[in-house]
Amino acid sequence: MKRRRIHVASRRLLLKASAGAWLGASLPTAKPQNPMRRVAFLGIVEAPAPGLEAFRSRLAELGWVEGKSLVLDMRFTHGDGARIAPLTAELLALQPDVFVAPFDTFAIAAAASTSKVPIVFAGGIDPVAYGLIDSLAHPGRNATGLSISGVALGQKGLSLLKEAVPRLSVVGVIVGNRDRYKVESLEDTARHSGLRLVQFELTRPDDIDQAFEKFTQAGANGVVDYAGTPSTFEVRDRLAALAIEHRLPMLVSSAQADSGGLLSYGPNNVDVFRHTAELVDRILRGAKPADIPVEQPNLYDYVVNLRTARVLGVTLPQSVLLRATRVIE
Repeated sequence: MKRRRIHVASRRLLLKASAGAWLGASLPTAKPQNPMRRVAFLGIVEAPAPGLEAFRSRLAELGWVEGKSLVLDMRFTHGDGARIAPLTAELLALQPDVFVAPFDTFAIAAAASTSKVPIVFAGGIDPVAYGLIDSLAHPGRNATGLSISGVALGQKGLSLLKEAVPRLSVVGVIVGNRDRYKVESLEDTARHSGLRLVQFELTRPDDIDQAFEKFTQAGANGVVDYAGTPSTFEVRDRLAALAIEHRLPMLVSSAQADSGGLLSYGPNNVDVFRHTAELVDRILRGAKPADIPVEQPNLYDYVVNLRTARVLGVTLPQSVLLRATRVIE
């Protein structure tokens, strides 16, 4: 009897072990607790930039370390608008968890190709007007990010240039092909300031030479780069050189502050990209872009270039120097 009980117990153990092995082979492999996530980033130039470095370091602070918990796929247009669509397609083919677009131009290209991959834009200008989101408070789609009003930014920039150079009477305005509606509001600001605007619609960055020829013929004595990045970023040095060659005080975007324009104004890039990383982090942890309100930049840079002022023979009012967040000596 004792020998039989041992035999029955052995059979039960064998059956239990066999059942366990079968179940182990049948059940799907459990996902790791911290799977590697993939973020796509479409930028302009791959040279070291404070904004991009701030983005990467903030992601690392939040626990997304490249090579350990994060794969960061980056592509760069180098100022060539024709490369936006193919590079966007190339990045989306990698099936990223988030697509990061520093500019709304890039975000629009991504949104045209996918309604599923979350998109975070860092420098959106009027994303509602461009049909990228439903509203700032409730994006409602697969995109969110940080945005500023292009109209307000243009009006502020024109006012700053007039304050810095009171003798201004005719201002050349470089605009992109999506900026026509903004120029109407800029015309209102110009009239109140006693200014006449001369508009040049930039279709290719290489056309800036033609823009300055038009401005000179029209008697312009100042320029505002309203096209901004990414349209003129790649040719920012040429843009500044033309302004100096034609003796025209120029206001550019904050991303082009060190290129040689007299003034630059716009969101602080480091602050913007740190906030962008925080939005990416929220999405990687399960939040939906449709439910994340679009944020406004917290910090703005107003940079005055005294070197350019000396070359142009412009004496800047003390009020301008006191309000600047940075002065280039």
